[in-house]
Amino acid sequence: MLALIPFSWLSAILLLTFLSHTQAARKYDRRSDLQEVPPINLTTAGWIVPLQGSETCDGIVGKSECTDALTAPAADKHLQYLAIARGFYFYNCSAPDTSPVFEYQSTQLYNAAPLLAPSMVEETFHALIPQLYDYDYAQLDNSTLECMGTIGTDNNTAIVTLFDIATFEAIPVDSVLAPNDPKENGRWAHSISPGKSWEVYRVEVVGGSPPVCGREVASYEREYAAEYWFFHSDGEDLWTNITQSNVGASAKAFV
Repeated sequence: MLALIPFSWLSAILLLTFLSHTQAARKYDRRSDLQEVPPINLTTAGWIVPLQGSETCDGIVGKSECTDALTAPAADKHLQYLAIARGFYFYNCSAPDTSPVFEYQSTQLYNAAPLLAPSMVEETFHALIPQLYDYDYAQLDNSTLECMGTIGTDNNTAIVTLFDIATFEAIPVDSVLAPNDPKENGRWAHSISPGKSWEVYRVEVVGGSPPVCGREVASYEREYAAEYWFFHSDGEDLWTNITQSNVGASAKAFV
């Protein structure tokens, strides 16, 4: 189990009081700068996107086989952006003792690049997420941590917007139950854009699990925090409405 870092350190990170002394902060301190951010090179430090969850028998779109890990990104995809996120999933229990139905999501993506000190190990970065989940939302919105995009729901489809960079649909490919406390923590998930040039991984999720429907008809919101890893290759017009092709039907989806 990862050791959690002191809360005071996370507060310092989120307020970015130390970033004025780093080259990364000076380079990426405005939203418009994000389009100039080069691909993140974490492979030389041995970083890889976490894929291992718990055994799941309904996580592969269109199939019923069991798996305990997400599929890896394609060989031609490179890690382009890394984000930490806070958001909400909204569910509806339309009848007593039924399964909850996902309705929509509202997620804010924060650029993680300025937080990655050269000496930071991957486990330390993962340990930020439980602390981010507990961080006061109002303070987060008022911090200088750069919001680089959002994820919302439109026409039953998850829409990823990376400000000044891209807007694309995210189609679920597979998901696995969280490796730790899956009753409380939402699934890890792998999604792709319709043109397949983007692959998105939601991992290290804290919170966000669906509610348990009781005897009352009710709506619920589930707060969560997570890491989002964005892999990209050339070839897709990111500003064009691309129809789904060979990706599978999109039920009401979230990423």
